[in-house]
Amino acid sequence: MTTAVLEIPEAKHVMCDVEEVQLIIEEKLSAFDKAIEGHDFLEIDGDIEGNSPEEHSIKIINHRAECAYSISIDAVIRQDLDYVIDSLETGNTTRLYGITRIVGYYSRVSNWNKSKISELHDRHTGRYSV
Repeated sequence: MTTAVLEIPEAKHVMCDVEEVQLIIEEKLSAFDKAIEGHDFLEIDGDIEGNSPEEHSIKIINHRAECAYSISIDAVIRQDLDYVIDSLETGNTTRLYGITRIVGYYSRVSNWNKSKISELHDRHTGRYSV
């Protein structure tokens, strides 16, 4: 599985109370949930627990590309919904970069050479031949 991590732009620092923040977070997550539920080929496949609240993420399956993404809840909240959905649909690398755990540690896919990316693709499709 590939982890989708969206780049987070600098947020404007605005003072607001905790209830307003909670309401905004609930609205963003609800809108994301509705957008995925009504989508033709994206599907929420559950939550992925992390060691801290910042590491919690949501697993999204892209049936058209036959791959899965893990997107942080923080990225869903901070990013514009259209950018998030577009990135999950297309894997657009200008706003999205992949992280995967192949040999026991996490590594950014954008730093890999063509053969290593091909190996990752083969793992996603279930072809493990050497």
